[in-house]
Amino acid sequence: MSTPQVWVSARSPEIEFDGQTPGSHWQLVGTIDTNQESDFYTYIQIYVTSRSTTRGRPEFYLDGDPGSAWVQASERGSFWLAIDPWGESREYIRARPTYLVSKGQAVATSLARNPPESHPGRAKAIKVPIRLKRADGGVFAIWEQLDE
Repeated sequence: MSTPQVWVSARSPEIEFDGQTPGSHWQLVGTIDTNQESDFYTYIQIYVTSRSTTRGRPEFYLDGDPGSAWVQASERGSFWLAIDPWGESREYIRARPTYLVSKGQAVATSLARNPPESHPGRAKAIKVPIRLKRADGGVFAIWEQLDE
């Protein structure tokens, strides 16, 4: 199973893929622990597997990178979110570059449930609660790099 990477942009939802990242206006801020965020992971599976339904609300706890200025910020405005469902494993599984881009701006806000505990064998991540908005009948728009 891959560990999806999460990117944020305060400027635009546009993907300007440069061969490695979704573009210069995007910041890599962390990952999604798919074991702890299994309900939210169903929102990703709809685009990368044959799953047809989701569970729960479109919200999750980001495993934030402690070195990220965005993660460390005490206040964050609304932002666009892009998820690379393959994360660092993309090149090994030879997956096409893919990003799930939020249709509406997301917010970092408190969630009804408490953050899950980090696995004791992993580096301590900063849990950032993120809620996405539904727009145009969905949460994400898919962007894929077309074969040339």
